[in-house]
Amino acid sequence: MSYEYSAWDREDKEERNRYWQAIREMRKEYGDDFKGVYDLSARPTIHFWAEHKYGFRMEVDGQGGYTANYTVTDPKKFMLFKIKYWK
Repeated sequence: MSYEYSAWDREDKEERNRYWQAIREMRKEYGDDFKGVYDLSARPTIHFWAEHKYGFRMEVDGQGGYTANYTVTDPKKFMLFKIKYWK
C-alpha cells in the first residue's frame, strides 16, 4: 500500500513540475508580447493574459503568489497551451 502511495506522490510531483516548467516557458511569450511596455497598468497580469490566450485560470494565494492549481476555462485553448509548452 505504501508503494502505491509513493508512486502516486511521485507522479503528482512530476505533473506539478511539468506545469511549472510550462509556466516558465509561457512567461517568455508573455514578455515578448509586451516588450517595451513598462507601465504595468497598460498591460494585463500574466494570469489574466493566460486565461484569455490559453484558456486556464492560474490560482493565486492570499498573498499574491501563484499556486500549482489551475482551472480550465476553455478546453480548446488549454489544449494549445499543453501542445506548445507542456513537456
